[in-house]
Amino acid sequence: MLNVNNWLGHLAHNYVLIVVGAIIFFAVKSILGIMTYHHYNKELEHLHKKIDLLLAKRSDE
Repeated sequence: MLNVNNWLGHLAHNYVLIVVGAIIFFAVKSILGIMTYHHYNKELEHLHKKIDLLLAKRSDE
C-alpha cells in the first residue's frame, strides 16, 4: 500500500493525474450532454407533432 501511495504522490507532481482527470471529466460531461440533447430533441419532436395535429384540426373546422 505504501508503494501505491508513493507512486500516486509522484504521479500528482507530474501533472499526469490532472490531465487524466480532465480527460475523464470531459468524457463524462460530453456523454451527459449527448443524453440530454437526445432527451430534449424527443420532447421537441413530440411538441411539433402536437402542434401539427392541432393545426390540422383547426384547418378542418
